[in-house]
Amino acid sequence: MFKRRRGLFKGVVLYLLKSKPLSGYEILKELSRLTSGKFVPSPGTLYPLLSYLEAEGLIEARESYVGRRRKKIYALTAAGEKHLAKLMDDEEFRSIIQMLEGGGREGDLLAAVRDELVYIDEVFDEIEGNDAEVLKEMLALLKRLEEKVEARLKKALGG
Repeated sequence: MFKRRRGLFKGVVLYLLKSKPLSGYEILKELSRLTSGKFVPSPGTLYPLLSYLEAEGLIEARESYVGRRRKKIYALTAAGEKHLAKLMDDEEFRSIIQMLEGGGREGDLLAAVRDELVYIDEVFDEIEGNDAEVLKEMLALLKRLEEKVEARLKKALGG
């Protein structure tokens, strides 16, 4: 398994938008298809990332309507293409893309969890503020996750 680095999920989204503009829902479906359902970020993970990529000028969003329903379609900008080209020079990123193009592999649950945690770490670094109640809630969620992991590890080790 390759080592995870910050920002690779951003690159995967840019890569998906390289071939054609997609809605957020279509990006989620494409990730699910490419990974055989093993890595599908939550909308709460994807949509803030799309907003971030748009603010950075790497993608642009346009609205379209399906009946009365508004739908945002995201497309790669020239800056996004340039950023993606730089990422394609990175061996680790290329291996992720090769894995996606190969339809994912068995045992990618750990990779999916890592990707989510790396993204959460990135978002946390970018958000300023010290709202004690929010921080307490985040810590409680992390402790609950830690307890679950410890319980499964104990069970896996026969304890």
